[in-house]
Order: sequence, then structure tokens, then C-alpha cells
Amino acid sequence: MPRILTRTDIADFRDRLCEAATAILVERGHAGFNMRELAARLGVSAMTPYRYFEDKEEILATVRARAFGRFADHLEAAYAAPGAPEQKSDQMGRAFVQFALEEQIHYRLMFDLSQPNNETVPELARQEQRARDVMTEHARSLVDRGFFAGDPELIGRVFWATLHGTVTLLLADRLHDQEFERLIAETLRVVVGAYRCGPCAQPADLAPENAWHVVPMPLRQLAGHDAALS
Repeated sequence: MPRILTRTDIADFRDRLCEAATAILVERGHAGFNMRELAARLGVSAMTPYRYFEDKEEILATVRARAFGRFADHLEAAYAAPGAPEQKSDQMGRAFVQFALEEQIHYRLMFDLSQPNNETVPELARQEQRARDVMTEHARSLVDRGFFAGDPELIGRVFWATLHGTVTLLLADRLHDQEFERLIAETLRVVVGAYRCGPCAQPADLAPENAWHVVPMPLRQLAGHDAALS
């Protein structure tokens, strides 16, 4: 008679399974991921994972949900730290870049275009929305204080896209550290300049040349190590 699994047993195995799935995805990509290889790495039968997940797509969505959750944790912690809205811009920008560099595996999986959008896993949508919400809330605080004019949700997503696009070029080894710093400073100068309300409403700390200054030190030092992946 099979042993009855406790909640702790289930949670522990799901954690192990997701870590193994992450490793396979990094090594082989979505196309090379299969349940038989996953079971072999866990030392279980090919049917065991199905006791914990409905199918392969639920596993992939859960892995991405966990990655988005860690990302949202970083952004929320940065936003919750003491400081005026303009200081939070710096804090959140640092948190965004630091997560992307320190947790490159999870960051890549979050935005891997080869993975399907699985709407059957509500947790994936919830965790992704958490990350979007903190960006929107920060933009709303800047609009409310008269620093920016526009739709806070759109502004937040524009900042997200700006940071993500530039970070992706860095992770793909298309930019050196100094090139990254120059590019992100210039793109954010343009974005901030487009949304600001004008010289009268623009404090010095939120001027385009200062806003979202996320890399005042070498990026590899910010990450703590050179973790670039091929």
C-alpha cells in the first residue's frame, strides 16, 4: 500500500521537481524538456511526477510562476524600503538589474519566448501581476506627486520594457558593462523626459540624468560574481 503523503512531503517533492525541471530547461530549452528525463533525475518512476502535477505544461508554468514570485519579492522589497518616490526609483532599478544578474537562470525562464502561456495555472498570472503592480504603483506615486504626467500602468510597463530590453542585451553578451551603463542612462533619460511634467515640477533628484541610475558600480560587482550564461 503506497505511503500517504503529508503536505510537507508534497511541498518538498514539488520543490525538488521544480529545481530539476529548471536545470533541464536551462540545459536543453523547452523543446528538449521531457517527463522521462525529469523522472530519471529525481530517481523516481516516469509516472511519479503526475502525482504532483497534471502534466508537463503545469510544471513549466509553475517553474515560471516561482521565478516571477522571486522577482516580485525583490521589487516589492525595494519599493517598501524608506525613501521618497525619486529615491525609490533608484532602489527599484537596482533591484531589477540585480535580480537579472544574480538569478539569470530564473530571469531567462521568466521571459523565454519558446514557452507557452498556460492560462490553466492561476499562480503564474498572479505572480506576474505582482511584479507589474509594484512598477505601476511606483509610477502612480510619481504621477500623484506631480513629477510625471500620464497613465501610471503604461508608464510602469514602459520602464519595465526599457530595463528588460537593455538587460537582455547584456545577458546575451551584446553589451559590455560600460556600454550597458551608457545605454540604460540614455534610454531612461529619454523616457523620463517624455513623462515629466516640466521644469517647475521636476526635482533635481528626478532629473533625467539622475533618474533610475541603477549601475553606479561595475555590474559584475553589483551581482556579486560574473554569472553570464552562454
